[in-house]
Amino acid sequence: MPPPLSPLIHPIPDAQLPWVFGLLEMLEDRGGREDGYKIARDLSFKFSDLLKVMKAAEILGLVSTPAGDVVLEPLGREFLAADMNARKRIIRDQLTRHSLFSYFVRLLRGQEDRSLSKEVALEHLAMLLPDERPERMFAAMVGWGRFAELFGYNKDDDRFYLDEEADKP
Repeated sequence: MPPPLSPLIHPIPDAQLPWVFGLLEMLEDRGGREDGYKIARDLSFKFSDLLKVMKAAEILGLVSTPAGDVVLEPLGREFLAADMNARKRIIRDQLTRHSLFSYFVRLLRGQEDRSLSKEVALEHLAMLLPDERPERMFAAMVGWGRFAELFGYNKDDDRFYLDEEADKP
């Protein structure tokens, strides 16, 4: 049985984590704070594309975005100073606090084999977030979850699964 639906399930932007990490490094090089428009201009990004990256970093608690600026938060500094395993733990901890990821963790834990077909996962996404594109949301969720060793995805059999590391109580 799926976890109960919650009106508080929030989407995530379809931003790739390497771009988020690059943003953190840029902020660190610039003293921890920079105007978002200046960053977009310096990177030759459309501001709308940078907004996705900024939103992803903000969701993860790595930056804040007051008044158009992007500010490196203490967790972002901790992330930059950490080794790869610690970085994965930081992101996994942040993801498990996010409504979308916690929903799917509960859903996968309720499956005997801790997995779902991609089709079923897409159906849940369409139900939870009817204004979003399920395929994009799924791709972003799997990408973020893979980095954090929270989720995995087997393309051969189109199965979305809970990573062993995430399945520990």
